[in-house]
This record gives sequence, C-alpha cells and structure tokens, in this order.
Amino acid sequence: MQYLYLHGFASSPHSYKARYMQQRFTELGLTLHIPDLNLADFSTVTLSQQLDYLQSEYFAQGQAIAVIGSSLGGFLAVQLAALSPLVEKLVLFAPAFGFGQRVAQALGIENMAEWQQLGGRQFYHYGLKRNVSLHYEFIADAQNFSEDSLKRSLPILILHGIHDDVVPSVLSEEFAKGRSQVSLKLVDDDHALGKDLESYWQDIRHFLAV
Repeated sequence: MQYLYLHGFASSPHSYKARYMQQRFTELGLTLHIPDLNLADFSTVTLSQQLDYLQSEYFAQGQAIAVIGSSLGGFLAVQLAALSPLVEKLVLFAPAFGFGQRVAQALGIENMAEWQQLGGRQFYHYGLKRNVSLHYEFIADAQNFSEDSLKRSLPILILHGIHDDVVPSVLSEEFAKGRSQVSLKLVDDDHALGKDLESYWQDIRHFLAV
C-alpha cells in the first residue's frame, strides 16, 4: 500500500499538518508521499494538470493507494478515486467539495468577469508567503469537476470542523448521505483542523489500520 498526502490550495508540502502526518508515518516505518501540487508554477497550475501529474507519478506501478487530502487536496483525492480503482481508501480533512462553483459564487459575476478579462487574479500563497497572480484557466478548469463524479463505493473517513468558515461542514454531511462507507466525524475545530492533531491521527491510524 502506498500512502499519499495532498495539500490544500495555495499551500505546500511544508504545511504544519502535512509535516505532522509525515512524521507520524515515519515513526511507524512507513513513507507518506507529499507531492508539491504547485507543480512547476502555481500561477499556471490547474486541477487537470495536478491529476495528470499524480496519476503518472504514483499510479504507474499499479500499487494500491490510500490518499489523505486537506481542503482542495481532499477534493482532488475524491477525483483520483473516481479515476482509478487503485485508490482503496480516502482520508479527507475538510474537503473542498463543489470547489469551482463555490469560488465563482463567492467572487460574484463581476469579479469573475474581471478575472477572465485580465487573465489573472491575486491570491495569497501560504507556502510562498506572498501574493501570486493565478491564471483564469485554473477556475475555468476547476468548474469541470464535482465530487459527484465518484460513483463507486470505497472506505472514506472525513474529519470536518463545525466552526469551519471556509468550507462549511454541511457539505461533508451532504456528501456522506447515501454513501454507506463514509465515516464522517464532526469535530470542535475550524478549517485548519490543527486543534487536536493527535486525536485526529489516532482516528486515521485506526481507519488505515497502520
């Protein structure tokens, strides 16, 4: 079994949660792969490019994979599971369901039109610690993806904070409805899910049987 961690939007493999999880896996003698989803250049990246990269990098050997994803990384993890049966388990931290549609709705018609007209829009990149102009192609591409693309059933653990003001926990509740293999744990935390990582790790360890 391979273990893969996907970081969130405008983040990096060096985020606190990613490093914490990697250390925990290392203590068990296991490797947690944390690819840099910014690829060559965050400003030109798209979800399609990220998915192509992940499939070419980690799926070529035909080995089973358990994917842990945070926020947009969680949304990507669901897309990977929809694309390949090699993904056997998912752990999702506050998955950014409906990402493309929700970003467009939050920005509004005028801001979206301006983004398209100018070709880029400034976003703060937490990994780079500076603003980066992200090409419009990113959001146009993102709107082609939905969590509804996952038609098959596989074990999924979702950890979502009830105080999440970035991705409302109700989105995970809706996703879990009618999916018998989804275990949803609502916790007293916000979007960062950094309040009780030790407890979350124990849930993940039990779920992955590591």
